[in-house]
Amino acid sequence: MAGSLFTKPDVVLAVVLYSLCSGSLVLVNKLILHHLKFPSLVISIQLMSCVVMLSFANLAGILKMDAIKWEFMKPYLLYTIAFSTGVYCNMKSLSISNVETVIVFRALAPLLVSFMEASFLGRESPSMRSFAALSVIVLGATGYANTDDDFRTQGTKAYVWPLLYLVCISLEMVYGKKIIRSVKFKTFTGPVQYTNLLGWPPCLLFAYMGGEFGMLKNEIEEKGGGSFVAYCQSLPSAAVILLVAGCFIGTGIGY
Repeated sequence: MAGSLFTKPDVVLAVVLYSLCSGSLVLVNKLILHHLKFPSLVISIQLMSCVVMLSFANLAGILKMDAIKWEFMKPYLLYTIAFSTGVYCNMKSLSISNVETVIVFRALAPLLVSFMEASFLGRESPSMRSFAALSVIVLGATGYANTDDDFRTQGTKAYVWPLLYLVCISLEMVYGKKIIRSVKFKTFTGPVQYTNLLGWPPCLLFAYMGGEFGMLKNEIEEKGGGSFVAYCQSLPSAAVILLVAGCFIGTGIGY
């Protein structure tokens, strides 16, 4: 996982592809939730799909995976709590807010992360040039809030979940950088593998706490006559396509 393994073009390509996948997944998940009202279960499917895809790629010899070891799992436990909570807040935000709101709050993360890195990781504070650029993002977010219908009608309550999402992903990014340095994986797929594998159980817990299993059971009875297979067959083609696309895009983000 050393930085020397990656050239500058590799880094630029990774950043561009991550940005494309990240923006696409927000939109795809918003559309998925239009058909499937189970945010935590959708995320659980995406996380496990990533692990399954990596495992098949490993069996096919396309890439290598690290062994499951407690010494690797232990540092990732706290990280996966922040990660799982973050994706849950993201899906809740998409359930009650529009895509633009989620994107605006996510855009604020670099400013928060830069100061958290200076405080907790010993990095330099943002230069005046960087601070000015990040401040423009904040001004844009403020301008958006002043014209957002949800904010004008609901006030700050409209931004509770997006704000929690911002805090979680900022903590996740900062702590993630710390543990990536400390955990010596043999492959670059290690962080993806452990994050998705350990993030799956908390998401199922969120689903249970949110009553999603009961909601799914009711849906199966109403639309599938009590049969899960019949329920799946009753789903619109768009919902299935979006769910599959979300799994691939989610894997792309981690990779």
